[in-house]
Parts: sequence; structure tokens; C-alpha cells
Amino acid sequence: MTFSALLLASALTVHLAQSGTQAAQQQPPPPDKPPAAQPTDPVDLPVSLEKIQKKLSRDPAIKVDILPVETESGLPTFRVQIDAPKLTIEQILGPDYLRGPVPYGGMTHQEFLDMVTPTDVRGYAAFTNGEGVTVALTSLALQWALKTALQELREARTERAQAAARKEVQEALEALRKARREAGLPDK
Repeated sequence: MTFSALLLASALTVHLAQSGTQAAQQQPPPPDKPPAAQPTDPVDLPVSLEKIQKKLSRDPAIKVDILPVETESGLPTFRVQIDAPKLTIEQILGPDYLRGPVPYGGMTHQEFLDMVTPTDVRGYAAFTNGEGVTVALTSLALQWALKTALQELREARTERAQAAARKEVQEALEALRKARREAGLPDK
């Protein structure tokens, strides 16, 4: 007998035993004379015996071997071995599992921005492409002009400071020469 047949037989035995004890508890004591035995007709049963026999005659799709193994703690360990053909990824996910509705990678940052940014405020939305190029070029020209003017201002400050320092050194040398002459020392 196969495992499923044993399981079915034990379930039917337990069911019949329980129904027999319940019926014995609920019925009044039997009369002195036993009633005549009534034959049970298979048509009156709530299950189809033909279907059960047909299912039991087939080989099971999964064969289960339960082997108890003793462990260090003394408790049995059960291992189950399943003998069935190995499923492929195509059988599990279907033949078109590589062509799913999900794209290969996640959304890029630009795709996210295109999705959440209204078209009116993207880039040069207030201008046409030609006007946008004009605005960009004039911005670059203004930036270059400002950098050049600031550099010239720094250089002018440096030249003015150098001229003032030269003038101060010349005045100090003149004062030194004058003091030496008054002291009667020769000019160097």
C-alpha cells in the first residue's frame, strides 16, 4: 500500500470508530431481541468508493520516505526525501519570464524629474530654443566682463599701493640724506 492509501484508511477507521462510540452513547439500550441485520447499500454512502479506488490505484506523484534518526538529546529527527522531477525556472515563472512588464533597471534621476516636473518650468520653458541660447551666451559674456573688471581693479589697487610705497621710501631717503648733511656726514 502507498502512503496516501494508508493515510486514507486510517482516517476512515478513526471516523468510523468515533461515529460508533457516539452512536452507542446516544442510543437507548438495545431490546432483548436483536434486530434483523440490514445490508448497507454503497449508493447510500456519502462518498464514492469508485473514485477512492481509482485514486488509490495510481502511483503517487510524490514518494515520501520518513526516516527517524536519533540525535544527541535522544529525540528523533525525521528527514523527508522527495522523489520528483526537478522544476526549471521556466516551469515556475512561465516561458516569458525574461520579458516581464518591469524594466531591467530602476528609474533614472532624469526619468523621475521628467515625471514630476511640469513642462512649463523645465529648463528654458519661458523661451524658445533660440532665445534660450541667446540668454545663455549673454550670461556668459556678462560673467567674463565682470571677472575682467574685477581683475583690473585689483591690479590698479596694487599699482597705487606700490607707487605710494615708492614715494614713501624716496621721502625717507631724502630725509636721511638731509639729516646726514646737517650732521656733517658725507652722502653715500
